[in-house]
Amino acid sequence: MFTRQDRLKIFNQKKKKVERRTNKEGIITEKVIPGFENTTFEQFEEWFDETTFNQGCNYCGTTNHRSLELYQMQRAGLRPDATRGGKRGKRLELDRVDPRQPYDNLQNLVWCCYWCNNAKSNFFTAEEFKPIAVAMRAALSAI
Repeated sequence: MFTRQDRLKIFNQKKKKVERRTNKEGIITEKVIPGFENTTFEQFEEWFDETTFNQGCNYCGTTNHRSLELYQMQRAGLRPDATRGGKRGKRLELDRVDPRQPYDNLQNLVWCCYWCNNAKSNFFTAEEFKPIAVAMRAALSAI
């Protein structure tokens, strides 16, 4: 069961971020990481549905529990580590069905496993990703 604090953590992790870096020449660059800009935590809480979350990845069906198992395999060295240094893969993530829409469009968000989210990236729409998701389901369930 998700507590309010759990939901707040998910919400805060998905806020828009701007990373500023300075290169060797002293030039500052900015990388924008899309996320919530105008959505409030209260709106996110209203949208959040634990039953939907527990159904698993919108694309391949991987559950939150299975995501954690796969994550732990990697962190234990049983599989090559693709968790970006342990930062991702512990649980389902938020994905935009249509990547051209902002995260603030809550009706465009679904729960997605790390592996589908990575493969879908910001390139495919949900419809375009369906054949890939079938293969992802087979591959992840075989592990």
